[in-house]
Amino acid sequence: MASKIHVKKDDKVVVISGKDAGSQGQVLKTEPKSGRVIVSGVNMVKKHQKAMSQTKPAGIIEKEGSIDASNVMLVCPKCGKATRVGKRVAEDGSKFRVCKKCGADIDQIKKAKEE
Repeated sequence: MASKIHVKKDDKVVVISGKDAGSQGQVLKTEPKSGRVIVSGVNMVKKHQKAMSQTKPAGIIEKEGSIDASNVMLVCPKCGKATRVGKRVAEDGSKFRVCKKCGADIDQIKKAKEE
């Protein structure tokens, strides 16, 4: 089931539950089909890497694991607080994501149709 995710790539988010609760990071990747996101510096997992060639030797690599999108909240660029995301339609028909705490526009989702 494809679900909508309230955060996008390059959004600054804060983790609200789990072992990394309270840590902030930037969204590196979103996976809408599974409803998960990968946040920089959060949920670090170790991967045992097999040697591929002389330039890529074997070893244990640390990388970010995915977490559920419901466990992160967007950080408003204006007020700097963790907030829910609302949507606003302007008079010309363009859509914006809006901070629920301060009411500031976060970014533009869809441009108005030109006629």
